[in-house]
Amino acid sequence: MLTFPITTRRLVLRVPQADDLDHLRDLYEDPIALEHVGTQANWNRDLTADRLDRWADQHRRLGYSMATVVRRSDGRIVGLSGMTPNEDGDPELSGLMIRQWWGENYGLEATEALLGAVQDDPRFPIIMVRMETTHPAIDHVERTLLIPNGFTFVRVSPLFEDGKLMRLYQWTSAQPD
Repeated sequence: MLTFPITTRRLVLRVPQADDLDHLRDLYEDPIALEHVGTQANWNRDLTADRLDRWADQHRRLGYSMATVVRRSDGRIVGLSGMTPNEDGDPELSGLMIRQWWGENYGLEATEALLGAVQDDPRFPIIMVRMETTHPAIDHVERTLLIPNGFTFVRVSPLFEDGKLMRLYQWTSAQPD
């Protein structure tokens, strides 16, 4: 199990809760932030509430999920980061930060904490990331978050749901075979 909370120097990653919903308003009501979410840009209050419930349930069932990312200094929610199973059942890492907190490297800090927490867990021999090829921050995310944390580019592939082209990346654990 990916044990939450995970604490870093500046953040706490914890299981999502229903009362996170209002604190995430600056994410799901921000069209610029949603442009950076990519294929999941159909966020609104009801869909976000459903996702929070689903992620909490997923953590109970699978032992990993998306996490609410909270600043330790003041308890403010800055976004979401974590893993969910993709259509092949492989854990897929994703993150969404509220635009007010862009540039603070909270996404990087959360990613590093998550990868550190699963490094020795045999359920996570690989972790996938995918981003639309047209994502406005793809070069930045690849250069500052993915490559420095050991993700390698795998291929460009159409998304099964709508055919949008996605760049696929893979992280491989250093666990012995």
